[in-house]
Order: sequence, then C-alpha cells, then structure tokens
Amino acid sequence: MPGFNTLPAVGGGGGQANMTFVASIHMQTYNRSWAQGGTPGYYAMYSTNQENGYAYFVGSGTTTGAPLNRLTNITHSFTRIDVIAPTNDMISLYKAKVKATTEFPNAFAAFSSFPSVITSSGNFVLPNNALPLVNVQLVGSGGGGGHHAGGGGGGGGIVKLTAYQAVGTTSVTVGPGPGQNNNGNLTYFGNVYAIGGGGGGAHGHTGRGMNTRSEVVANGGGGGAHSGTHAGGTGSSQTSATGMGLSGTPTYVGGFAGGNCQADGSWNFVGAGGGGAGGNGQNRVNSTDVNSGGVGHVSNITGADYTYSIGGGGSSHSPGRQGGHSGNYGSGGHGGINDGGAGIQGAVIVRYYIP
Repeated sequence: MPGFNTLPAVGGGGGQANMTFVASIHMQTYNRSWAQGGTPGYYAMYSTNQENGYAYFVGSGTTTGAPLNRLTNITHSFTRIDVIAPTNDMISLYKAKVKATTEFPNAFAAFSSFPSVITSSGNFVLPNNALPLVNVQLVGSGGGGGHHAGGGGGGGGIVKLTAYQAVGTTSVTVGPGPGQNNNGNLTYFGNVYAIGGGGGGAHGHTGRGMNTRSEVVANGGGGGAHSGTHAGGTGSSQTSATGMGLSGTPTYVGGFAGGNCQADGSWNFVGAGGGGAGGNGQNRVNSTDVNSGGVGHVSNITGADYTYSIGGGGSSHSPGRQGGHSGNYGSGGHGGINDGGAGIQGAVIVRYYIP
C-alpha cells in the first residue's frame, strides 16, 4: 500500500483547517483492521458518533496506540491501522500540518495557584474556572516496621506529573498505612499510581523488597536483628508500563535499598534502617546504636518545603530503644522493641491554576 503522501485526499478535502481528510471506514464489527499506510506525522482518528475507542498505527516492528478523537504524533511509518470502536460507528482519518514552535518557559507563573492535599480516598473535583492542566504528586504508603528488634520500613514511592490533563472529577485512592512487617500500599490518581514501601524485617529476617521475596516495593525495608546477616530489601523503579503512564511528563522518586544487618553474637541486636525516597537505609553500625532510615524527598508542591517518604529507623533488642519514626506522608514505620510501627499513609497533592 503506498504511503499517505502519495495519496490524494480521497474525500475531496475539507474539514478542520490544516487537517487533511484521508478516508473513512465503517465499523461493521467492533474490531476492524484497515490496510491504510502513512508516513510519520500528526494524525487523528475521529468518531462520527463521538464514541470512545482506540486505534493502533502498525509499522514494521513498531506500533503506536492512540485514543479516538485525539491528535497523536506518530513517529514512524505504518502500513495498517487496527481499530477498536463501537459497531456501526464511522471512523475518519485526518493528517495534520503543524508549525514549529519553541517552549514557553514558566507558563503557569502568571496564574494564581492552589494546592489540594488529599489524604483519604474519594474524588478530586477540578474547579470550573481552573485550567484543565494540573501538577500532581502521588505518594505510596510507607512499609510497616519489623517487630522485636526489627528493621525500619521503607518509604513509599513518589510519582510526579506536570501539566497533567484533568477535567471534571478524577478518582483518588490513598494507600493506607500497613501494619508491622507488611509492605505499603498503592496510591492512585485516576489510572496513575505510586507503589508502597517495603516492610521492615522482623527479628532474624531480611527486609522486604525485590531481592528477598520477589516483591515490588518503592524502597526496601531494613534487615531485622539476630545472629547472622540479614539483608535489607531492594527498592524498584516505576515506568510508563507500571503505573506512571505517558501523560504529564511523569517522573519517579524512589528505588533505594534498606540497610543490612549483621549481629555481633551478643544479645544487643540492632535492626537496620529502611530506605527512604532520598537515600538508602543505614546499615547496622554496632550493637547498641539505633540505625536511621533513609532520608526522604523534599518537595514544595504545597507551596512550602515538606519531606515525604522517610525511611523508618531500626530498633535495638537491648537496651531497648526504638527506631526513629516520622509522621510524614509515605514514611516507613519504625522497627520495634516488641511490635513494629505501622507505615504512614500515602497522599495525593494536586496544584491547580486559575487564570
């Protein structure tokens, strides 16, 4: 099939300015494959009935998916388009001509902005007079601290979205803080989510994380105290395919490990610190010192600096000091003399702009 640039406008032109009409198809069934080729460029597939659907621009070794009724930059040539849409709709393909532009720096600087700190599950409702673009920070909940001279819990992961499209109502799920030894929970803003921190290792156990129990956590929990060596859990990263998506230039903060613990053969065992969203947890230093968790991540999305997702501290068995603990969103629970501390809940912070 020849490329789009070699084809005339089948329908005789028309349509939106700088949008060249190519052709239309009828959805005899909900799943149609269209042998239409094209060169790289900006394309839109419009539904006559204004229904939701999806189109896949299929090239040699590369496929790009795009929702209907949206302009999408297809960066590769394609030989067919696979469409999923309601039966009996008509889908029309357009190719757009766009001019080159440069970035407009500090675009939101002239607008009044307001933070919305969401700490319980529900909905975020964008004010009617606000721009449909918001900045969002999602914080997964911290892991629970290990019990009985256990390691500290790892801090929750952080996902940041810039100029993210939000219109009307967006569902929010805030990850609750887990109990001792347990991993933290996911926090959602629509379909985007941030993962929780790893649980601290209990007495004589490794911290929870990728390298210990094949569990995906943002920042690993610290190793628990006992004879022998008990490693801290390893943190992991999120990608567009694992919760971050592609919209809003998503960035991830996390991936730090919990501290390792090695006993000295005495009863003065000390758990290691959990990883925070700004650094690894502290390894066991000696038999009596309480070990600190990793530092958190500082953000000013609320308008002032605040530290999120601090790692929980490890706890000593004797003389019986608890690890450090923070009430900041997404922070890990402390290792406990007897019982480990609960992880701290996550949060969603949305900053919206009013012209």
